[in-house]
Amino acid sequence: RQGCRRWVREAVVSTQSTGEWDRSVSSLYVVDNITNNREIVYWATKFPFPLKDRDYVFERTHAMSDEQISISSRSITHKAKPVFGNFVRVFKYGSKLVIRSRSSDLYEKGMSYCLTYYDDFGMPIPSQVKDKLANAKIPEFLEKVHDAAHFLGETGKLYVPYPDPPKR
Repeated sequence: RQGCRRWVREAVVSTQSTGEWDRSVSSLYVVDNITNNREIVYWATKFPFPLKDRDYVFERTHAMSDEQISISSRSITHKAKPVFGNFVRVFKYGSKLVIRSRSSDLYEKGMSYCLTYYDDFGMPIPSQVKDKLANAKIPEFLEKVHDAAHFLGETGKLYVPYPDPPKR
């Protein structure tokens, strides 16, 4: 099972497709397109009981070169997305995904990646609970990204229909 970095980039950056393949997403859309590779994004996500659902407003940038693709996000405030009472707003959030392939060909299968991620849950949670959530959810998210990218490569479609994942 190998994908190419271009497909992974499309799966991560497309707010429309992410809402299709990630069941934890309540709402995900671009609030403001600043440039071709920089936008403000709103993301509302479901959290498991007893935690309250969270929402994020963040600036996302993405860049491609012959060597790598990078996608960075950091939390911001935005006048178009004030805090809404049904969610806990995450004010401290950031992530960076760097994807490298074996060659300068964006469509060559096979790649390596590095993801760094942090967020403040907005409430005191024991570190063991945070670790358990992170150790379960981040690999699960990356698996979903991989499946969506694989589906894109196989079908040319930017979404994975429920309930069946792509055939491997």
